[in-house]
Amino acid sequence: MRVIHTSDWHLGHELHGFDRGVEHDAFLDWLASQLLELDADALVVTGDVYDTVNPPIPAQQRLYQFLRRALTECPHLQIVLIGGNHDSAARLELPKHLLDADRVHLIGGMPRQDGHPVAARTLIELRDKTRTPSAVCAAVPYLRPGDLPTVGEGESSLKALYRGIVEAANAVREDLPLIVTGHLHMSGGAVSELSERRIVIGGEEAVSSDIFPASVAYVALGHLHKPQSVSGQTTIRYAGSPFPMSVAEKDYPHSIVVIDLDKTGGMKTGLVRTPRPVAFYRVPTVGAATLDIVEDELRRIEIDDPGEYRRPYIEVAVQLDEAEPELRQRIEAALEGKPVRLTRIVRQTEGQGGALADAVEGDTALDALDPAHVFAHRHAEEYGVEPPDDLKRAFDEVLIGVLSLNDDGTGIP
Repeated sequence: MRVIHTSDWHLGHELHGFDRGVEHDAFLDWLASQLLELDADALVVTGDVYDTVNPPIPAQQRLYQFLRRALTECPHLQIVLIGGNHDSAARLELPKHLLDADRVHLIGGMPRQDGHPVAARTLIELRDKTRTPSAVCAAVPYLRPGDLPTVGEGESSLKALYRGIVEAANAVREDLPLIVTGHLHMSGGAVSELSERRIVIGGEEAVSSDIFPASVAYVALGHLHKPQSVSGQTTIRYAGSPFPMSVAEKDYPHSIVVIDLDKTGGMKTGLVRTPRPVAFYRVPTVGAATLDIVEDELRRIEIDDPGEYRRPYIEVAVQLDEAEPELRQRIEAALEGKPVRLTRIVRQTEGQGGALADAVEGDTALDALDPAHVFAHRHAEEYGVEPPDDLKRAFDEVLIGVLSLNDDGTGIP
């Protein structure tokens, strides 16, 4: 059978105030056509379907319209969507009772009974075009602290949870290949600092790949936006985001993963590059340059206007020796008449020993701040030392709880 793995759509995402709807429409239209062209049996989406826990209505409409089209055009297709750290588990699962439960599986949060995680309820039987069972998918979503079992000192609660899930799958799958999903940060995975929230699960920020045994045929991961494989006992892959979520991702080889499983237990994967509906520019390409050099380069830009919502995004990085109160005005003047969208201006101030500060000019400054970094900096200011590890872990748990608030302001159980 053939399974398509994709992830981190971030429907509803805005890039410094610019709506990404046209880009999402282009991707979902392309994906629907690929499902048909590739003759896929299943689609697995590994989290961060939405960009926020309370996504705008157009973002929700895009998801439902895509599901309707994919299910209509591919009558045998099954779809598995798991929740990510950006998603509200309850909101993602909200329409599940209106959909064909045999074909669409929405796992927003870890299934529970009497407050305890239930491994068996993550298991989904995947069938080929003849409706013959051909694989089992353990659809494990983003895990919150309350999802993890209590373990002894020195043990990994996350590893214990996945061990229980794999054991539950092995008890029912017979000789069928097993696909396991996850939305987490694996050790060794390349991170996009500008657009990925730091997540900690079970006290671990970067999780060892040994939580996935060799008996698993394929591990489908979400959270990291760069498509990449992770070294382990089996095949472990991040599908990555469908297109850049920030300028830091402009050179990523965005793609979907095509997984082919055969009846003898063989498995192979391939990648199909996703189209890039909107270009990303950075001036200069790396580092920062003086304002005069930046202005000259901006004035030399010559491109045809692709339309208001497909104009390239551009980020500018300026090297300054002193304050420049008219920085934005000078940048905008150099770009006057150019069919581009200015996302942000990064100011780099030099001092003895190298760069002392990188700051984002204008209203976007808060977007560039990492909560954990702010917490550590404030603790150092107040007490003169970095916060201890146990306090960092406590802050991480509070932060995760805040980021996971439901629409009514309560944490998702």
